[in-house]
Amino acid sequence: MEIEKLSKQRYDALSKGGYEKALSCWNTILQIDPQNVEAYINRGNTYAVTRNWDEAINNYNEAIRLDPSCGLAYGNRGNTYQHKGKINEAMVDWSKAIQLNPDNAEIYYNRGRAYQEKSNFDKATDDYSEAIRLNPKYSEAYNNRGVIYRHKGQWDRAFNDWNEAIRISPKYFNAYANRGDAYRYKGEWDKAISDYDEAAQLEPEVGKIYYHRGNCYFKKGDLDKALRDYNRAVVNDPCLAEAYYERGNVYRRKGDLDKAIDSYNEAIQLNPKAAEAYYNRANAYRQRGDWNSAIGDWNKTIQLKPNVAEAHNNLAWLLATCPDPSIRNGRKAVELALKACELTQWKKWNCVGTLGAAYAETNDFTQAIKYQSQAMCMEGVTEKNRAEAQQRIDLYEQQKPYHA
Repeated sequence: MEIEKLSKQRYDALSKGGYEKALSCWNTILQIDPQNVEAYINRGNTYAVTRNWDEAINNYNEAIRLDPSCGLAYGNRGNTYQHKGKINEAMVDWSKAIQLNPDNAEIYYNRGRAYQEKSNFDKATDDYSEAIRLNPKYSEAYNNRGVIYRHKGQWDRAFNDWNEAIRISPKYFNAYANRGDAYRYKGEWDKAISDYDEAAQLEPEVGKIYYHRGNCYFKKGDLDKALRDYNRAVVNDPCLAEAYYERGNVYRRKGDLDKAIDSYNEAIQLNPKAAEAYYNRANAYRQRGDWNSAIGDWNKTIQLKPNVAEAHNNLAWLLATCPDPSIRNGRKAVELALKACELTQWKKWNCVGTLGAAYAETNDFTQAIKYQSQAMCMEGVTEKNRAEAQQRIDLYEQQKPYHA
């Protein structure tokens, strides 16, 4: 009777968040009955709730010593190892728990997550599928299996799983977010936006949802809604460098170069290795006529990502054609333009045309005419491009370089 009374007191204490009182009850029970396996498990659970992982493990160890066939103790110890970051130990325990109790869907799910973390997607899929077989309403297992199917490119299966997860749990944030990401990846902007709308209603403080929705609006050409979402994203998550970067792109598209540069500055401050932020800030500086700042940023882009052809090409064009003679450097422009052509396998007409302009700046007009003429015949050239190219050829034939 004393143990029953103490057990009731323990449950009453836990329901009120009184973990110290609950521990005191389990301690007393174990003093009365040192062989009580359930008491060790529950005391371990109480320690786990208070994040005292080592004491939790000690209690599960004792439960297993007293009853080596106790699958619950192995399962709970595995969960605790997971919290400690000891995934291998956790998987050993979960496998033992499954062997002892093969009908526990949660253990299959937990082991599936571990396999997924280790990129063993086939075994993870098997475990999620078994969890779903045991518990057909296991929405988390559907969601995670959907993520794996997406990783494998099995889109229909992925969407089926997310649809089922949402059917079972209509307020499941992760399922909406994951399905929205998949629609965004496939370019189905409206469907992605619809899912992000649901996710934002469920968890309105998650900055990345607004960032991803902003990307969809940007792709649709709705700059005002994209800007609204990027602003909300950085309010919710001031460390979200990519949101500042994309906001800079919106401002640049809208012609507000000062705000664009300010946003790129924020992105670079948060992530000094963001080559794309340097690249687009350089474009904004060029549009503003700040040639030296543009040169510095394109050089930084090339330093961070030496294979960005556009950075080589843009810098080459500026050094070849800048209206400020103090900026022009024909020899360096030729070097950069050649690299841009190599990086694009000589398939981009604008890179080949830049090479022509660069040679013209070195007064090698034979090469200038050769490459500008070659560019005019390449795929992707419009009539407007061709007319502009012909104007440059006319200059080269007069032994004059082209200056913007």
